[in-house]
Amino acid sequence: MIALLKEQKPLVKTYWSFASDEITAFKNGDVTMGAAWPYQTLTLQADKVPVKEIIPKEGATGWADTWMIAKKAKHPNCAYLWMKWVSTPKVQAEQALGFGETPANTKACPFMDKIQAGSCAQYHANAPGAYFKSIKFWKTPVTDCGNGKKNCIDYGQWQSAWTRITG
Repeated sequence: MIALLKEQKPLVKTYWSFASDEITAFKNGDVTMGAAWPYQTLTLQADKVPVKEIIPKEGATGWADTWMIAKKAKHPNCAYLWMKWVSTPKVQAEQALGFGETPANTKACPFMDKIQAGSCAQYHANAPGAYFKSIKFWKTPVTDCGNGKKNCIDYGQWQSAWTRITG
């Protein structure tokens, strides 16, 4: 999603590495528009900074954090128990509010709202279908563009370009 200072011309100056960097940039008026998580928007709003969030009609980019089990894990049963626990509604609610992101488990809403009233809606967990359909999830860059062409750049080239842009 995009965080916007209300009634300001769009101003993007920097890429943020930490959520706190973006929050500070908005508070100082150094930026008026930027890609954000619900966490940044809610933190700024709680501090009375006049921001709102929007998703452009074209959609927004995003990603999903995942847990994986190594093929040769020494204790795969332990790993599966961890995955089962970490994906429960209560833990998903705690993780979403602690980390400032939308939970993967849609049954987290009652737990979220019990911890922090209204948080389910604030984190878009109450309407995951429409919300997630507006997000274009990231994919590791590969040379096969997926449209019959093979002129896209691979991850190494992408990473090099990203480093040049962000420093």
